[in-house]
Amino acid sequence: MMMLSVLAFTVFMNVQTVNAQDKKEEWPGVTKKVLTDNDKVNVAEVTFAPGAVADWHSHPQYSVYAVTNLKMKTEIKGKDDVTIELKAGQVGWSDAVTHKTTNVGTKPFTVIVTEIKQ
Repeated sequence: MMMLSVLAFTVFMNVQTVNAQDKKEEWPGVTKKVLTDNDKVNVAEVTFAPGAVADWHSHPQYSVYAVTNLKMKTEIKGKDDVTIELKAGQVGWSDAVTHKTTNVGTKPFTVIVTEIKQ
């Protein structure tokens, strides 16, 4: 189950460098707000509306903190799709990945994503 959770954390964002007050909606229903960005990390708050899809994108290694409960589908090329339900307060880690993520729950969810820069 932990391995599935780790795979699930490969679902989140392609963070862009903006001020913490700036929000960018690259995909309809997915809102990203960068909280800090420096030479070591990029930390962002990401919210998915029900049914929202973050189309194919990549991340370096990163951690995810679930602010709210969530239910999501993760697609990784060459692997089976995984649907995961996480509780608020859970934290996970993922190696670098290219994936697609969909909120398959009935409520929005929010996560804090910390990407580790190489």
